Amino acid sequence: MLEKVREHKGRFFLGFIVIWYALAKVFFGKLTLELPMADNTPITSAVNSASDAISGNRTTSPFFIYFFNPIRLFINGFVDFFRNIISTPTNGGSAPLIGWAGVIAILAFAAYATSRIRIAVLVVALLGVCGALGMWVDTMDTLAMTIAAVLLSLLIGIPMGIWAGLSDRVLKLVTPILDLAQILPTLVYMAPLALFFMIGEATATIATMVYSIPISIRITSHAIRTLNFSPVEASISMGATDKQTLRKVQLPMAKQMIVLGINQTVMAALSFVVIAALIAAPGLGKPIVSALTIQNTGKGLVAGIAVVAMAIMLDRATSAAAVKQKTFIPPTPKQLAARRRNITISGVVALLIAFASHSIEKLQNFPVNPNIALKVETVTNNIVNYLVNDVSFITVGFKDFISIWVLNPIEDMLARAPWFMTLSMFVIAALVLGGTRIAFLTATLLMSIVVTGLWFDSMVTLTQTIVATILTMIVGVAIGIWIGRSKRADSFFRPFMDAGQTMPAFVYLVPMLGLFGPTRFTAIATGIVYSIPVVVKIVGEGIRAVPESIIEAATAAGSNVRQIILKVQLPSAKKALMLAANQGMIFVLAVIVIGGFVGSGGLGYLVIMGSSKPELTGKGLVAGLAILILGVTIDRIAQAAARRA
Repeated sequence: MLEKVREHKGRFFLGFIVIWYALAKVFFGKLTLELPMADNTPITSAVNSASDAISGNRTTSPFFIYFFNPIRLFINGFVDFFRNIISTPTNGGSAPLIGWAGVIAILAFAAYATSRIRIAVLVVALLGVCGALGMWVDTMDTLAMTIAAVLLSLLIGIPMGIWAGLSDRVLKLVTPILDLAQILPTLVYMAPLALFFMIGEATATIATMVYSIPISIRITSHAIRTLNFSPVEASISMGATDKQTLRKVQLPMAKQMIVLGINQTVMAALSFVVIAALIAAPGLGKPIVSALTIQNTGKGLVAGIAVVAMAIMLDRATSAAAVKQKTFIPPTPKQLAARRRNITISGVVALLIAFASHSIEKLQNFPVNPNIALKVETVTNNIVNYLVNDVSFITVGFKDFISIWVLNPIEDMLARAPWFMTLSMFVIAALVLGGTRIAFLTATLLMSIVVTGLWFDSMVTLTQTIVATILTMIVGVAIGIWIGRSKRADSFFRPFMDAGQTMPAFVYLVPMLGLFGPTRFTAIATGIVYSIPVVVKIVGEGIRAVPESIIEAATAAGSNVRQIILKVQLPSAKKALMLAANQGMIFVLAVIVIGGFVGSGGLGYLVIMGSSKPELTGKGLVAGLAILILGVTIDRIAQAAARRA
């Protein structure tokens, strides 16, 4: 029976959804487990009491005195070390150890020494943009925290990645942990960490490390495991020890991939450092949070431009270092000598400028022209006001259409139907898509959400996630097919996709809040924009991977372009499509949770309220647990469906 259902999954799910919707309408509003904001459940009350007990013992408990507090003090000192160098005035002065001119000179030299002059010029230009917008100090705070978090992340991630690359047992042990860390939305890390380390730099840095370390481990492990085994085998046969083989053969061969891992770790750290402003982390996230709070799109965009400039700078500088120049003609000794001479001269010049910036007043604090930021803010707000007031039929019309015809019906099915009916429907869907084991896992995970008392809010979050994923897939698949079939389209969209992936999700909230206001659709629109690049890239790669011989055979049989796409390329790339849907949904969930800050409701709102109201701390922590459970459920069902595709 089950096999017959799987053979006709499309028809089954169409009928399944129709029946589900009809039942939801019949039992609308009954046994939804909706819980008022001010109310707690026995579990949330217990967690709240436990958190109060933990907070009250920070000065007396040996766990805090000998473990948590020393870690917090060390990390605070580590971050402050970099802040004192480039952003925070030292010794009661008015400027940091190295002034703006010295910072630009040193970073430009680093870019030139590791890549080429073009990247150095780009670094200078982008840092100049940050300074001209009046965001120099905030930019340097963000850079200092990013550097500190990346160094600590790499100190743990690279050795663990090497170990996992060399040992199958270690890889099997860490893989579930890495999967869990990458599924968990970023906002969820912060609340429990703040409970033990308090809000501020230390918690922000540790949360950033939790987010960044898995990336470093995965890429480093992959680099070691995908090496050509012949040189390794030759080294062993010549009598080299395992340590010598690793140091002399494996690490040099994997260097390029490891540097790529550093690039991805840097970008992940920057993304999280901006969000960490929600727990009082310094940097560019603070003006963005302030702008979101007062709904000033222009002010938020000024800080957002600085974040984007910094993201591009760090991405281009680190990715350029990872790419080797490939040429058939090796550099001559004269060229190598000239390169070393130029690097030496530029290094000396950078050091001289850095030294001068310490003592010359004009080179210490960036000469801010407030009119630039003010002009950007004014123009942006005028554009937003025009779109909201004069072209509202487009923005409001689209929002209302999606809300009435897509969002509300799905919410009726998931959140406003009896909880046991919704749970049963999910278990049936998991059974068809993934089998008995996935169905049992789904039932167990969803029942655990019921036990927490946050079922209704979880379904609200899931509703927004599903709607955003559907819209993301519609747009992402269309563009993905286009770039997969056309090199010209790929060349056109590639820069936008790369830029989109470098920007932290928090930045996207600013323009969306201006266009749609503090509504649930704001989070949905932000999730769509943030997730489209990853969906487009996966779908595009899947379309390109279809063998050319199959396409040629279909063309020879008289198939037109539409038939080739629908009958050949999409069916052949269905695993890529399932992977895109899985990744898109995980990315969307992370943004929907952050969207609680701008009125999306659901679990994200509970997490944020829990961090601001002591009586709701337990509820916020349990909401974070529910988000984790929801993310794992979505991921496991999607992965099982992809394997059966």
